Amino acid sequence: MNRRFFLTLAALGLTLAQTVASPAFADEVILTVNDLRSGATKTFTEADLLALPQQSFETTTIWTDTTPKTFSGPSLKTVLDAAGSTPGNLRVYAINDYNVTFPEARMEDNVPILAIRIDDAAFSVREKGPLWLVFPYDSDTRYQSEEYFTLSVWQLNKIDILAE
Repeated sequence: MNRRFFLTLAALGLTLAQTVASPAFADEVILTVNDLRSGATKTFTEADLLALPQQSFETTTIWTDTTPKTFSGPSLKTVLDAAGSTPGNLRVYAINDYNVTFPEARMEDNVPILAIRIDDAAFSVREKGPLWLVFPYDSDTRYQSEEYFTLSVWQLNKIDILAE
């Protein structure tokens, strides 16, 4: 009886681990953008973000192995535009409530991106997903600084556009 109980418990744990490690579902809200200036809120599903114009670049990171990876997703500016908001200083949040102020001056038209794919595959929370704010670190030494590393929030799920 005890053996059967533990086997069932182990199977349940494996099923739960696979569910937690699975990429987000296309119809699940994975990002909320709050414009604190206007009070407007816009939510995005994986499908919504994939429907936006995509950027892609290959780079290494300090958080992954040394093999360059291809990151793709919409630029941060594109997401703010899709939310109907003009850029400003931001506060970006991860699912564990880690947050950082993102200065508007660090946002370019195509950089950073909200990576929704790594090497053309969705990635789970366990793999720093489903969204990761990524810069092309190998393309310019300015992206290889503590400031840009701090802005590279993984497991990103919320952006507040600050009222200033």
